This record gives sequence, structure tokens and C-alpha cells, in this order.
Amino acid sequence: MKKLLFLGLFIILNKSFAQKNNWKEFSKEKITTVNINKTRIYKIQNYILNVIWNEKLSCSDNIGYYGGIEKLSIHKENKEIQIINKIEDNIALGTIYFNFYDYNLDGYLDFTLPINSRWLMYYIFNPKSNKFEHKKSWDYLRIQKIDKKKKLILSQPSGNAFEDNRKTYKIKGLKIIEIGGK
Repeated sequence: MKKLLFLGLFIILNKSFAQKNNWKEFSKEKITTVNINKTRIYKIQNYILNVIWNEKLSCSDNIGYYGGIEKLSIHKENKEIQIINKIEDNIALGTIYFNFYDYNLDGYLDFTLPINSRWLMYYIFNPKSNKFEHKKSWDYLRIQKIDKKKKLILSQPSGNAFEDNRKTYKIKGLKIIEIGGK
């Protein structure tokens, strides 16, 4: 009887550990970052980004002009699939950082752009429309861990070290749904 009890306890603990082990540190994932700060063509996997940079697109009273993307033409398999106009350099560094990754874990490449120095806006690829869609429900999400098997995201805590305000999200297609705290 003790052996069966021990075996049952071992199986339960092992299963619990295995479930927690699905979480992977997002910082260790392969994310392709492209710094765009001039007019040229950029190649990322099977996409071509044709960028027209405008040094005077963005302006502030204290910095002056610091540029941005006047026009971004996105091509896939030698066909233009989308045009995005006027992407401002919200951080005012004279460059815009694109981070490419399959954020919604559907097999298609997505990308993020900075909202400011800390937060991102997400462009999720929609295979039905064959376009990248800015999904505001994803904005301001900072990913700490992902569970690719269950399509879960654990957010990075914001605030101070004494607050654990991480949230867990479930990915459903192009949407992200908050399902609770850590």
C-alpha cells in the first residue's frame, strides 16, 4: 500500500512539474530585430520591406526633427501585400526598431513597433486578409514567459519589485484574452 501511495504521489508531483516546465523565458526566444533609419530595402525571412524614411516626419519643440517612416511597403513572394504610411519615431532616437517573432504562435511572422521606450504595439499577421493588423488589445504587453503548447503568455511585471502584477493571457487566433494573475 505504501508503494502505491508513494507511486501515486510521485506521478502527481512529476505531472505538476512537467506542466510548469512548459513555460519558457521569452528573452531566450529567437527574435529578429531590424533597426530602420534610412530609405532602403530590408529582407526578413520571406518578407521584403521597402522603406521610405523622412528625416522631418517627426518633430518636437525641444528636439526638433528626428524622422520616421513616410511609407512602408511590405512584399511577400514578390507581391505587395500592404502599405503602412507614417510610422513615427516615438522614442526620438532617429531609428525605429522592428521586432519580428510569431507572437500569437500561429506559424506566421508578426512584428512590434515601439510606443515609447518601454512599451510596444503589436502587428499580428492575419492569414485571411494576408495583412499585418495592429491589435490594440496586445499593446503595452511585455512578455516574460510563453507556453507554446498551451498558447499562454505570462506578462512581465510592471511597477516595483514588491508588486507581482503579472497576468496570464490565452492566445486565441489573433486575439489575446486575460485569464488571470500569475
